[in-house]
Amino acid sequence: MINMAKNKQKEKKFSTWRLFKLVYDFLDKKDKKLVIIGGFICFWNAVFYVGGTTLTGVIISLFFSQKMFDASGKVIPGAFDVKGFIIWNSILAIFFICYAIVRFIQSRILIAIAYKAATKMRKVAMEKLIEMPVSFYDKEKSGDLISVLINDINNLANSFVQMFNETWNNIFNVILSILAMAFVGFTLTAIVIPLSVLFFSLGYFMISKARKSYVLVQQDFGDLNAYVEEMLTNSKITQTFDRQETAEKNFKKITHDIYWHSFKGDVCIKFFDPWFIISTNLLVLLISLFAIIFNIKNVPTLSIFSFFSKADAGFMIAYTSLLWNYTGTLQVFFNVIFSIQIGLASTKRVFRLLELELPTKIKNSIELKDIEGHIEFRNVCFRYDKNSSKYQLKNATFEALPGQIIAIVGPTGAGKTTIINLLSKFYEYEEGSIKIDGVELTKITKKNLRDLMSVVLQDSFMFNETIMDNLKVASDKITNQEVYEMASLTSAHNFIQKLEKGYDTVIENSGQSLSQGERQLLSITRALLGKKKVLILDEATSNVDSNTEQIIQKALQEELMKDRTSIVIAHRLSTIKNADLILVVDDGQIIEQGNHASLMEAKGYYFNLYENQFK
Repeated sequence: MINMAKNKQKEKKFSTWRLFKLVYDFLDKKDKKLVIIGGFICFWNAVFYVGGTTLTGVIISLFFSQKMFDASGKVIPGAFDVKGFIIWNSILAIFFICYAIVRFIQSRILIAIAYKAATKMRKVAMEKLIEMPVSFYDKEKSGDLISVLINDINNLANSFVQMFNETWNNIFNVILSILAMAFVGFTLTAIVIPLSVLFFSLGYFMISKARKSYVLVQQDFGDLNAYVEEMLTNSKITQTFDRQETAEKNFKKITHDIYWHSFKGDVCIKFFDPWFIISTNLLVLLISLFAIIFNIKNVPTLSIFSFFSKADAGFMIAYTSLLWNYTGTLQVFFNVIFSIQIGLASTKRVFRLLELELPTKIKNSIELKDIEGHIEFRNVCFRYDKNSSKYQLKNATFEALPGQIIAIVGPTGAGKTTIINLLSKFYEYEEGSIKIDGVELTKITKKNLRDLMSVVLQDSFMFNETIMDNLKVASDKITNQEVYEMASLTSAHNFIQKLEKGYDTVIENSGQSLSQGERQLLSITRALLGKKKVLILDEATSNVDSNTEQIIQKALQEELMKDRTSIVIAHRLSTIKNADLILVVDDGQIIEQGNHASLMEAKGYYFNLYENQFK
């Protein structure tokens, strides 16, 4: 689940109004006008629907409640007005044809604007996710975020269409049905309304119960997406350590949660249907009894129509048809409200994503056009968990002069990658100072920094494009010839030319068809093609064979690191003997620094590391 701004979200209630407003805010001026037109169309939709139902009752009352046969069973001449019957039914047909046309136009408008809003919503959400710092993704499940972007926003759009297409239609239908019943028989209507409110008040309670379950269902689907992605990504690890049974058990637990929460939500809905049928029939029965009493006692119906002044058979036929229309509309209304609960559950998750607070823009930022590559760390402190007392980097201080090679060594978890992460602005340091060419890193934007620095991380990510396109990511000005020359220097050319389509080979599944070593060679080649003044290599050759590593190291030191400040995390100490400065890191502190010769002479931590590696 998305954790950002969680405290604020607890205070917010996600009603149908908030769902409507969320979608409405993503519409342009033209589409907002269409929403108003859609609301106007909803009203006329209800007018034609209720008008048609009212006319049906009137026609039945006028033409079929009269005595048309004598005692012998013969038709009484003039008892049935054929001409009037045709005229009234023609009007009825016009009403229902208009209803169908208006209904189609309304649906067409609302579907179009809802999915326009959904598209814009995804765009805004994706832009936010791209801008979010790396620390955000440390706390979030990527599968859950994918679920919000795809499923929840889609649910939101569907619910908006349903809400406007059905909810507003039914609200107008209910209002007009009440008015129509009041016009036909105000006395009975004054009894119907309180009784219907009493019978159907249970619906509101069931809606609130269902909503809670549907919120949990959407969260469960997010967990399922995250878990499936994790299992598919790490399928080799699962099989290597024979974890299939555990994986299946965890999967069953998540799917059981989905089943249980869906079951609870659907039970609320299904319970309401039989209750509604019982309530509706009971209401019709009670109204029929009241009508009989009114007829016997000559209680006036207070109808605006003269032919409905008494609660006779004709009146009952017309009024009952309107009553069925009223209760049927209420049932549809409640069913739509129930189905919108899925959208409301999604609204909560989408809203959290859209309300993510982006990193504050740097005030008075300094743009560096070109740099020499002078890097300074002064008493830098940092911890990944701000609530923890443990720092991953404590009072780190060192200086890299332009063109120097700086190597960082130390045991796993010592803080080597943390130094790289801070210099790359993946995270913001808490204390101390980091400067590039005398400018504080906090004054340099990430975009500007990326133009000055090339980074090769341990995990080599590849886009689902050709090898040539992947290598040209750094700049669209890179020529094919430059790619061939750089790939030859890094030895990437050797395996690329063996592929059937060479540099035109499309990399699929983020490069899973390539070995880790091949992906690292491509990453190194890609970084070097950028020709940036600062080069960062985070164990960039850890997955290549020794022979290839020697070729790469030779090319780096003799050709590719010239006139660049290079920060290198090394796993093989033999590759950094020629570094200008070696930083020895342990438990978040730089405990030693110097060149290879001076550190060996000191016979400290580095000396022991080196000796142990070559025993």
